[in-house]
Amino acid sequence: MIRRLMRFSCLAFFMVFISLSAVYARDVAALSDEQVKERLGFVENALDSAQPRAKTWWYGWIAGYSAGAIVSGGLAIAHWNDVKIEEGRRVRDRDFAEDMLVGSATFALGVGGLLIDSFLPAYGPKRLRSMPENTTEERLTKLQKAEELLRQCAQREKDGRGWLTHMLNIGANAAAGLVTAVGFHRPWYDGLITFAAGETVSLFNIFTQPRRAIRDLNNYEVRYLGRQGAYIAEPSERKWIFNIYPGGFSMAIRF
Repeated sequence: MIRRLMRFSCLAFFMVFISLSAVYARDVAALSDEQVKERLGFVENALDSAQPRAKTWWYGWIAGYSAGAIVSGGLAIAHWNDVKIEEGRRVRDRDFAEDMLVGSATFALGVGGLLIDSFLPAYGPKRLRSMPENTTEERLTKLQKAEELLRQCAQREKDGRGWLTHMLNIGANAAAGLVTAVGFHRPWYDGLITFAAGETVSLFNIFTQPRRAIRDLNNYEVRYLGRQGAYIAEPSERKWIFNIYPGGFSMAIRF
């Protein structure tokens, strides 16, 4: 009975998928060439316009995490044999080296995470640009791929700020705190500081991640696919302003 139920469920899912695909293919095929060009232009412009900031975020964090891992690892090695004077005796002082070792490992995990779960909006548009669009059929095919790519980019942005990403970061930073406190036999508040520092960096990484594909997909579906919802306007440009003067500096953001 269970096997029959599973087979029936799989068959039903397959039939629904085939039906939806057929409906979508029919709707796309019914578009005029001018409509295809207009939709394709919208998606291509959205993806191309978002790519520079996506690349800056992705490559910037990879470079930052990599530099942090290398520098922290080097400092851990350089200070591993530090000593201090306690009660008139020379004893090992590895607190700083241990902190740097844990930090290096955490940064390395950050690099691995960015490489494994790569940021599609940073490199996806290059795939689309390589596709031909000289004939009506080629433009139809490219439009389908463009819509699929925009949806994948939007999903990647949602996943980047989703609960699973937060849980993975919390788990990695909690592990770093435990290694500091338990593995290196340090006070519990040292482990808490390690966790807090790692979580601060993780949250900064998450909340600086671009989210433009989510907005562009919403606007595309509202404008062309009849989705019920509001058209999301592009946010006003923000500018960071730095001023340096004798004795200090100032920083402001202008909307």
